[in-house]
Amino acid sequence: MSWWTIYLAIFAAAVVMSAIMTPLCRSLAWRWNFLDKPNSEGHKLHSGATPVLGGMAMVLSWTALIIGGYLYLRFSEDLPVKIATFAKGLGDVQRRSICIVGGAIAMWLIGLRDDKKPMSAKVKLALQITVMAVVAQWGVKVTLFTADPFLSWLLTFGWLMVILNAVNFYDNMDGLLSGVAGICAFIFMIAAGTMGQYLVATLAALTSGVAWGFFMHNKSPATIFMGDSGSHFLGYMLGVIGTMVTYNKGDSLTTPYPFLIPFMVLALPLFDLGAVVVIRIRNKKPIYIGDHNHISHRFVKMGFSRKHAVRLIHLLCLIIGLCSIAILHSAPIVAILLLAQTVALLIFLTILHSRQNLNGSSK
Repeated sequence: MSWWTIYLAIFAAAVVMSAIMTPLCRSLAWRWNFLDKPNSEGHKLHSGATPVLGGMAMVLSWTALIIGGYLYLRFSEDLPVKIATFAKGLGDVQRRSICIVGGAIAMWLIGLRDDKKPMSAKVKLALQITVMAVVAQWGVKVTLFTADPFLSWLLTFGWLMVILNAVNFYDNMDGLLSGVAGICAFIFMIAAGTMGQYLVATLAALTSGVAWGFFMHNKSPATIFMGDSGSHFLGYMLGVIGTMVTYNKGDSLTTPYPFLIPFMVLALPLFDLGAVVVIRIRNKKPIYIGDHNHISHRFVKMGFSRKHAVRLIHLLCLIIGLCSIAILHSAPIVAILLLAQTVALLIFLTILHSRQNLNGSSK
């Protein structure tokens, strides 16, 4: 049995469990009044009250599979050699793994509380900062640019906070974030699997699987939303996985620009975050107040249906993600060309959307 077979089996199990769990959580949402009601916020346009416990479906599926996998590794007496070797190595990262899983559950609970009764932006930010500070200290580390413990912690904390909020902002259309998160996590699974990082690839396969399982119910027309609990969970996991993946085999790097890969995988959410923040600052509006200036909304203003706008963004995300995988085994000049291609694509989007604004203002 190859590791790729194991990763795909984990991915498939996560898809199935999340797809089954989502209707159950949808029923609970109606019973417990976890509903996103139309016009509850000015930027929301859905026509009827929609269940908002999709995050619970993903997190419960994700956690159940982690617990099931742990029990299998812990108590099975006839493990395949590859898996037995992997199980022995888990003891070395036990505290780190507990911190990562605990952080995921904490972020989900923060979002769940906000879904039930919206918190103030300051309170939510304070809770995010607390969880990310702990995870950056005892869970994951960015060590690419510095060996100084404080600077490493600061870089890790900053990365996690930026990715969390970039992904959280991206949940603005049926099926958009669940599909983007599923694609990004799957790309990270390929990158980690190629590097022989079994734990990271497993986490990425689980995260991608639960996102795609939920997508089946969240695609247009959505019968359930993931809510802040889901976007917080996915944003946290993408940030953590992007930090955990390393790009070396033995003592040699597989690419001269390893730090580019997570930025490329998550390029669209990061680009969207930057664009929206700039627009809101120019319009002298609070950064945390939602609006219709996201990439997805701009495609709709250009004439695309909401469903086609989402599919277009998924395709762009896949194209850029595959470029990042190619960088893993590319010579420096090829890596530079792939990066230039990605930047050119984002510039193209900027010009296209700017032109749309000009046309709209002239009518």
